[in-house]
Formats: sequence, C-alpha cells, structure tokens
Amino acid sequence: MIKIAKILTPIFVLLFFVTNTSAQNWSRYGNNSHEVGFMTGSTHFTTDYGQRFLFKSNVGGNVGISFGLIHYLTFTDYRYRWNQRTSYWADHFRFRNELSYMSADLDHFGQYVDETQTSIEADKLRAMSGKASVVNLGTQLEFHFKNITDYGSRRFPDMKWSPFVSLGVLGVFYNPTLETNFGDGDWQSDLSLLYEKWAVPGAVNVEAGFALSATASLGTRYKIGEYSDLAFEAKWQYYFSNWIDGLNATQPTPNNPDPNNKFNDWNVSLQISYIYYLN
Repeated sequence: MIKIAKILTPIFVLLFFVTNTSAQNWSRYGNNSHEVGFMTGSTHFTTDYGQRFLFKSNVGGNVGISFGLIHYLTFTDYRYRWNQRTSYWADHFRFRNELSYMSADLDHFGQYVDETQTSIEADKLRAMSGKASVVNLGTQLEFHFKNITDYGSRRFPDMKWSPFVSLGVLGVFYNPTLETNFGDGDWQSDLSLLYEKWAVPGAVNVEAGFALSATASLGTRYKIGEYSDLAFEAKWQYYFSNWIDGLNATQPTPNNPDPNNKFNDWNVSLQISYIYYLN
C-alpha cells in the first residue's frame, strides 16, 4: 500500500491542480458545477494471451470486471439565469476525474491450444493462465453534443439524452500474475515449464509497476431525476506498456525467428454509471 500511495499521490496532486486552475479560469461564466458518481461494468483485455486477431482472445474470452468512482467538473451553473454569461466551451466541455479498478482472468485461445495440437509446447500453452489487475487514476475531457446548461438545468423536459465523446490520460498501477499447471508449476525456478517464447530470461515479469495510458470513449447520459443521471459508455484504453499481463516476448525462438511482441496491451470497457449533481 505504501508503494501504491507513493505512485498515486503526485498524480492526484497534479490532477487537483489542473482541474482547480481550469475552474478558476472559467468561473466568470458563473459558479462551477460538480457531480460525483460510481461506475461498474465489464472490461475486455487484449494482451499476449490468446491468438492474435482472434475474436475470442480480443473480445469474447478474457473478460473481467471494472468499477470505480468519478467526479465531474463543469464550467457553468446548472441553475439557469436569464442574464447568465456562457461560452461554447462551458456549454459543451467538462472534465471527468476517475479512480477505477479493472481485473480479468487471462487464458489462451485459438489454434495453438486446440485439442488437435498434441505437442509438448501446446500442453505448456494450455497449462498457462494469468490475471491482469489495474488501478486507474486520471482525467478525461468530455465533449457533449447537446448544450450542457440546457440539459443540466432541466429547462427542457423532453431533453432526456446527452451523447458525448471523450479523450483522456490515466495513470495505471498494474499487478499481473502468472500460473501454470505444467510439471510442478514452479515456473519461476524453471522457465522451461512455460511455452517456448516465454521460456527465456526477460520475457516474463509479474512485478507490480506503473504505466501511462490513453483513453477514448463514446457514450450518452440519460436523465432519471432532477439531480441524477445514468451514463452508458464504451471506452477504449491503450497502455503505453506491454507488461500489463506480465508477458513481453521480444526474443526470437527456434520455431519463430521473428520477434513475438508486436503490440502493447489494451482493453475495451462497457460501463454504466450513476451520477449525482452536487450543485
């Protein structure tokens, strides 16, 4: 926990500074509005587990959970006044700060683990399993196609939906695990228990670490009350690291002379959020 605190504290301080500075700069358009909420959903990891470009590896197989807390900063006052000054920025953009957790069990899928494969290497691959666990902390900038002030003030009862897109940066604390039931299972003492491309020094690292990631999302809000919304969102998260799953095979092997690592890890999350207006 001390290591996590050391990593996340400077990120939190920077996040607070950025959002606070932005709030001060745009306060001339009225009081800033704050919202809080929580989110939950599924996350689909695409890592070095599974056959490349296989649907079950990328979407249908390595699926886990995600949940977290969110805070929104909007640069206008929802309580509409006839003489209120506003701007295109204040009416269409807001910051979202996020603290979330994602986790998924990881297995291999595809032709190399098919039951028709009877080699020792296929047995080793089928025996491998892992887990990806990440804690995200960062900020995203949302663009709403509809006027945020009109939607938030509830002046238009028929305005139930507010679609949005977002881009952001999240700091990621990751902590992968790896297991095998091949042989005695002690792969850390004997790398030969792993599939050939990971049975070399430097191809596996299950130590916890920190990385940055970029996010892009598409979603919509839906009114459920005077001071509350639901949000539905699909979010893509790209990690600037290939160690999220603990695997990173970059060395050629006798049966595969080309480097095996070609892409960093990433995931897609489908989430639903409950959002409450504080002011």
